[in-house]
Amino acid sequence: MAGIGASRIFQPERRKPPGQNHDPFLAFDSETAEPEPQPAPAPVPEPPPFLHTNLQELQHQLRTTHPVDGIQRVERPQNLAPITIGLCVGLAGIMTAGVLYFQLGRQQAAARPAPLVKATVETRGTVNVTSNPEGARVLVDGQLQGATPLTLSVPIGSHELELRNGSASRKLPFTIAGGQTMSQVVDLEPGVVQGFVTFKAPANMRVIEAGRTLGTTAGGKIALSPGRHDLELVSAALDFRKPVTVHVTSGQTTTAIIDPPEGLVSINALPWANVSIDGKPVGTTPLGNLKVAVGQHEITWRHPTYGQRRMTVQVSAKSPLRVGMDFRQ
Repeated sequence: MAGIGASRIFQPERRKPPGQNHDPFLAFDSETAEPEPQPAPAPVPEPPPFLHTNLQELQHQLRTTHPVDGIQRVERPQNLAPITIGLCVGLAGIMTAGVLYFQLGRQQAAARPAPLVKATVETRGTVNVTSNPEGARVLVDGQLQGATPLTLSVPIGSHELELRNGSASRKLPFTIAGGQTMSQVVDLEPGVVQGFVTFKAPANMRVIEAGRTLGTTAGGKIALSPGRHDLELVSAALDFRKPVTVHVTSGQTTTAIIDPPEGLVSINALPWANVSIDGKPVGTTPLGNLKVAVGQHEITWRHPTYGQRRMTVQVSAKSPLRVGMDFRQ
């Protein structure tokens, strides 16, 4: 051991705590800069309780992303099915409620009784009486009413009209309906014996001569002087006008028979029906341009499922009538 230089006693090297280095050139390698303090994030306000719904959860899931191979992928919402089902159920409920409300309104409208309309019943008619010469006394049912020319309001029904002028007198029976206006022209010239005319017509019509109304076809006998008379029968309700020539004999009654004029009727039904007019079958709808006598008729529709419906119609001579029946209403 003498050949060896000064002997040194081996002492183990003390380890310095991590982060401590006495070498000033290596100090930057071991010292770590302290991070700067970051401001505390503002607290997120809690949403109201009523917003905690499936919709809020769906929005949260849609905002959640997961990186996959460097690509941002939006995660598929997990609670979409309950929301979709809820929306569908809600829409179906609204539509069902709307349909039920509409049907209920129609049923109530159909079941609602129609407003009552007070019908006006005419209990009197009007008679216009003229004579040749004028000034004849007028009696109705034996009661003096005045002198011609005279307009009288009489109760409906049958009556006897009597005109007197000196020794000449005439008696005329007549029948009047409620609201009806009729005229009687009586010739009281000495030596002239009047005749009468009556009518058989399918409906009540006015009898006109030279623009003057003499009476109606349903009013009974009409007094006329002997000879030829060119008359005209008019019905505004039937849109009918027809000339008639009669020959009156003194002291006798002439009856004029009026053939019923015809009108056109077209009948239809939904979905379809068998049709009868006044109880007589006429065919299956649709039916067009059926010739029917003018006046009032009853049309009957029959369907094997929907049953039977009836309607009373007025057929005119000039204007075609179109009638329909909807069994679905």
